[in-house]
Amino acid sequence: MGDEPDVDAVAGSETRHRLTRLQRAMVKTMSNAVSVAALSQVTREIDMSSVIRDREARTARPSINTYVMAAVAGRLGSHPLLNGRLEGREVVVPDHVNLGIAVSVAEGLVVPIVHGADRMSFTELGEALAVAAGKARDNNLSFDDIEGGTFTVSNLGMFGIDGGFAIPPQLQSAILLVGRVHERFVPDDDGLPALCSLCSFGLTFDHRFIDGAAASALLADVAAALADAGALVDNTGRPT
Repeated sequence: MGDEPDVDAVAGSETRHRLTRLQRAMVKTMSNAVSVAALSQVTREIDMSSVIRDREARTARPSINTYVMAAVAGRLGSHPLLNGRLEGREVVVPDHVNLGIAVSVAEGLVVPIVHGADRMSFTELGEALAVAAGKARDNNLSFDDIEGGTFTVSNLGMFGIDGGFAIPPQLQSAILLVGRVHERFVPDDDGLPALCSLCSFGLTFDHRFIDGAAASALLADVAAALADAGALVDNTGRPT
């Protein structure tokens, strides 16, 4: 007994942190989302070369996220299920796109909403995104700023993330996770190596009423929109 080693009293210690209001809300909403929906995901690597070229050619450079959000807002109308939600035996599809933008703040992640994103011009959308993100970081969001979202985009590229499995917020059926832009040589039409700016897009969706083909079709349309970045910027805000 006397030969037993001394036990370090610190080795088994713990520190407990009380959840913040935001973290408590996250526990509730994410638990509900996972317990109700049957979540699945499709991923696609999208060429962002047109976005990079267009952005670098402009004096006031828009954020990459603005291009992504503009592409999503402009294409969701053609994929109504992904902008809708399941209520009992009915799918409710709004006639507008209210885009949620995931913003990292000190306490965690908040999702302010840009209402009517599909009816905004590229410039208007960029300004609305900046205002929403600013309110989130200043802890100045109102109830209206965080309610009514129909689809969310979470861009984690600035953290060096390539991809992941995001969970849609409550009352939404899909969320798009965007990774970092990285350069890689890929074969062109002639089989020769061409340097491209690639980015992983992961679309998580409620598989109870949305299938993989529908989710893949949205990613294909988003990829096509991002391949013509100039047209996104020229958008006047009129719905297509």
